[in-house]
Amino acid sequence: MLGKPHVLSFVLLLSVGAAAAEPQPISLWPNGAPGSEGKTGDETMRVGPGGDHIVSNVHRPSSTPYLPSRETATGAAVVIAPGGGHSELWMDHEGYNVAKWLSDHGIAGFILKYRLARAKDSTYTIEGHSLADIQRALARPAPGAEPRSRVGRRSGAHRRDRLLGGWRVGSACGDAL
Repeated sequence: MLGKPHVLSFVLLLSVGAAAAEPQPISLWPNGAPGSEGKTGDETMRVGPGGDHIVSNVHRPSSTPYLPSRETATGAAVVIAPGGGHSELWMDHEGYNVAKWLSDHGIAGFILKYRLARAKDSTYTIEGHSLADIQRALARPAPGAEPRSRVGRRSGAHRRDRLLGGWRVGSACGDAL
């Protein structure tokens, strides 16, 4: 029979295993994203015909880490900006699947949820809001990880290309990171 300390250890191990299995998003703007003031609607998620999770109505940008094991970690990190025409984010095949593959190969993958400039009734802009979100994510992907590559799919690639055309670390919305 297991004693109380053994049962507690087993429960703690199960909790750690469950937490490791489901990465938690990290807010890019803990005090609220500039330009999102007063926007309180919740994110919406629908499932597309192929089973892909499609997110819209993003007002609280975040980055979700998929970290490799300590044994395989290379120290590299990639910020992944799922595409969707600046109106939605196709999270599975343009986000989660890429992040899981990177993690399996020793690279930390960070899936970006950014504000959507072309969503119906959106007041966000690509240059003013979506770009600031990706700059913020690139400025600090993870403690001890250095961003060496960026992956962007469709509208994510558009932001990546705009970003790499003259951005400086620490310039995201002019605040100190």
